[in-house]
Amino acid sequence: MMNPLFNYKERRFRSGLRITFFSVTMILLVGFIQYIPMAGWQWMFVPPCAYIWYRLSLFLTDHRITKDNPWYQGGLYWNSTSLTHYIAGWVIGLLALSIMVGIGYLLGFFSVGSAGYATQFATENMATNDRTYLVSISASSYYSIFLFLFQMLAVGFYEEVMLRGYVLINLKEGIQWKYISDRTALIIAVMLSSLIFSLAHLLNPSASIITFITISLAGILLAFPFVWTGNLALSIGLHSAWNFILGGVFGFKVSGLSWSASILYVQSTGPDWWTGGLFGPEAGISGVIAMFLSLLLIFIFLQKYSTHQSIHSNWLNPAKKDELIK
Repeated sequence: MMNPLFNYKERRFRSGLRITFFSVTMILLVGFIQYIPMAGWQWMFVPPCAYIWYRLSLFLTDHRITKDNPWYQGGLYWNSTSLTHYIAGWVIGLLALSIMVGIGYLLGFFSVGSAGYATQFATENMATNDRTYLVSISASSYYSIFLFLFQMLAVGFYEEVMLRGYVLINLKEGIQWKYISDRTALIIAVMLSSLIFSLAHLLNPSASIITFITISLAGILLAFPFVWTGNLALSIGLHSAWNFILGGVFGFKVSGLSWSASILYVQSTGPDWWTGGLFGPEAGISGVIAMFLSLLLIFIFLQKYSTHQSIHSNWLNPAKKDELIK
């Protein structure tokens, strides 16, 4: 009779239990850190704490204690291309979102204000489309923008570690049964992990069924380079870049959340189906266009610079599954 909690053949807990344990504890850990009274700088503790807990969880529930296992590092490893891929993620995010703004501007759906910061941007006045006061950028707003950048670096890291580095890998391994191929299991795992990623954003302001669909697409986008390279570097770079450039450079709401300062102020003057309304571009056609542009740019970059031209071998190596502990 199958044990619903423990896989004796693999000598580890089953994937559903592993995923639940790690996700809940990671969310609690990051939530606890946010309450440290350091005026936003407590986010500096998120990446190292997330990484340490990630590695401990691999040991406690996965038993990934041998370097022979293809996911011993869980996609978090440094090699000669990691920095290049991380920077590429930032460049791709900047290009895709800049093109999105440019298209919206030409269509008359976005208007670009001068460099400055919207003092009322994070208030309820924005939700009712009341006027926003734009003032010249100051030292305090530069500080706020830098703090936002710092936080988005942390968010991009820990969300990718949790959703792609742990949930995606373990979902794929759990789905990979006798009659399900590696590729099929991987496709299902990418879809499910993207839905989980979207579910995590359902409590954000102005979330809806539309945002559930579009954030799921974002999850697939972020999984794509990880599936191709077996390394989270590009996904982490793109995730951090997307959030910061959207909110800290152009002044949009990021998944329904706003920030007090931005380098530019791009006002949404077009219909909600394009601009995304109160949730921000991710809920509109503009955001979907940016996602597809990002996907295209990732494909072009990896075709040229990646040593792999398809799914990374780590995803297609089931023989290692029974060798987690020797």
